[in-house]
Amino acid sequence: MHNEYLHGGVTNVDAEKTLFAGGFEPVLFPYQQDFSIKAKLGRMSFLLKKVMAIKRGAVVVFLSPFYARMDKLFIQLLRMKGITLVCYIVDIDGIKDGNDDLLKEEIAFFRQLKYFIVLNDSMKNWLAETVPGTISAPVYFHTFFTRPVIQQRQRSFEVVFAGNLAKSPFLEHLHLLTQTSPDVHFNVYGPDPTPSLINQENVTYCGVQKPYDLPNKLSGSFGLIWEGNSIEKPEGSIGHYIQYITHHKLSLYIVSGLPIIIAATAGTAPLVEKYKIGVTVKSLFEIEEKIRSISDEDFYQMQINMQPIAEKISNGSYLTNAINEIMEQL
Repeated sequence: MHNEYLHGGVTNVDAEKTLFAGGFEPVLFPYQQDFSIKAKLGRMSFLLKKVMAIKRGAVVVFLSPFYARMDKLFIQLLRMKGITLVCYIVDIDGIKDGNDDLLKEEIAFFRQLKYFIVLNDSMKNWLAETVPGTISAPVYFHTFFTRPVIQQRQRSFEVVFAGNLAKSPFLEHLHLLTQTSPDVHFNVYGPDPTPSLINQENVTYCGVQKPYDLPNKLSGSFGLIWEGNSIEKPEGSIGHYIQYITHHKLSLYIVSGLPIIIAATAGTAPLVEKYKIGVTVKSLFEIEEKIRSISDEDFYQMQINMQPIAEKISNGSYLTNAINEIMEQL
């Protein structure tokens, strides 16, 4: 909560805010940005005192992955003490990075735990197969503490993409769509654009906005969820990872009133279809045809369908419900 983010990292911030609003107390290590010997000793002293202070019967929720060794030690000591731990899996880096050794480490850690908050049903199934005996509850949509944008958008061929652009190399190939999909234009938001991204005739780079201001800034008719190196299909490790992840941009587009265009293989594609809030595509070459197939009435209905979801996203209901589901099984 003490960091500022320009993209999906705000997921963790809003998750913490949701937990605190629900009665959880924060464990905040001192000297966050100090790496001196004195600061390290201070954090270790805090850790030992906190482990002793947390009583048996308490429930500790933590977000995974974490990277600080002190955090890892803290969780291991709580586990050894018998404290109930609930792991909220925000990312699985081994799958995302295509790193088998790292994935083995993550799985070994998960096998020490029983209770999990997961992103969607696809991740829930992966966890059940990989770590049998776990109890998990899907969150489905990330919390995003900003007011939903209520406006009637008009159907057009303007497509929004918002996120960490450096991690979305497919964006540099959007110009390949101009011959087959000349009407489709992309409005791109986020940090670290490359010259190859910006210098495409069917792309407008719209800069960087603060996350909570972004819903009011997005200009277009649809929000795109896609990963990998190619516009043909989601490729590479991150393209493979799309089947497990729930993107923060899904919540962003919903609270912005933007119907979704999402890869058919994405873990959240079933949600888009279930709630009738967008369309799925196997290739970005399908976008123009898909948009043409949507009537103005259907487009308007998609926006209506998003409104109750947006309200729950903006007040933390999905994470609260997942936590309550786990708490009932402790």
